[in-house]
Amino acid sequence: MTIVDFHHHAPLASYVRRLTALGIQAQPGAPFPVWEPADSLAMMERLGIDLAVLSVASPGFWFGDQAFTTQLCRDTNDELTEVVRDGGGRFTAVACLPLPSVEAALAEVERVYDRPEFSGVGLLTSYSGAYVGHSKFDALLEILNERGAFVHVHPVLPAWWPEGEIPLRPSVLEYLFDSTRLITNLLLTDVPRRFPRIRWVFSHCGGAMPVVAPRMALAEGMPQLAAVVEQGGVLEALAAFGYDTALSHTAADLGALLTYLDDSRIVLGTDFPFSSLDEVAERYELLRAYLGDTPRREAVLSGNARAVLGL
Repeated sequence: MTIVDFHHHAPLASYVRRLTALGIQAQPGAPFPVWEPADSLAMMERLGIDLAVLSVASPGFWFGDQAFTTQLCRDTNDELTEVVRDGGGRFTAVACLPLPSVEAALAEVERVYDRPEFSGVGLLTSYSGAYVGHSKFDALLEILNERGAFVHVHPVLPAWWPEGEIPLRPSVLEYLFDSTRLITNLLLTDVPRRFPRIRWVFSHCGGAMPVVAPRMALAEGMPQLAAVVEQGGVLEALAAFGYDTALSHTAADLGALLTYLDDSRIVLGTDFPFSSLDEVAERYELLRAYLGDTPRREAVLSGNARAVLGL
């Protein structure tokens, strides 16, 4: 069984250095972990993971200067290419895109998408206050749809984060809520129907969506959800997306998600190295125990990921 980790960060030293120079941390109150590819390989050996899908996600690339964003994404994608090439077949990656400029993002898709080191693209939930379903991003989604792209989505600090009101790191609450907002945004803007060939995988079992979904289904009589109802309803629409298990391995999150979609839509995610090796190992064993010694375990840890990646 080829075990694939779909949510595996690569906080490249050059990326961290450039953000640190701007006073930007991994998230407010949390420094970046020190990382090099050998750390990931050691983690994979310990857990028996065969392939990691590398991403450079939150806190992202947009900090108010498009020229900086464009250059940072180009350099990061080139460095990711080298990491994968040197990884002995243990890595693939998703390319980062210099949004909010759609023009720059399209140019970067053209530049790197067909490199064999990349399996798809990584997007964040929002850019400069606009969620990915906003019409301003339609030209990018159209190109990704034409390519039948795999898109991994990671949450980011929302533009209106109420700093100081709830003194917790944003990853505890805000990241979950922002994933939920983005998925809702995609449904309300009819993105799944308009761009049906994009293969979405959302982080952390979709954030709070496993709990919110039944509440949304109760709202299907609202005119804003008419297009979703025409496609079979909220739960059916959500069941067409993919979700990774990063930090989501219990009956409260993964179990809730599995009440309205089948296990063909779930892939393994570890969140390494933002979660330490010991933390990842503990959660991985809890996930394996929750899945049981069943075909579901093989699907989540291996089969579904191989289908997405074409392995």
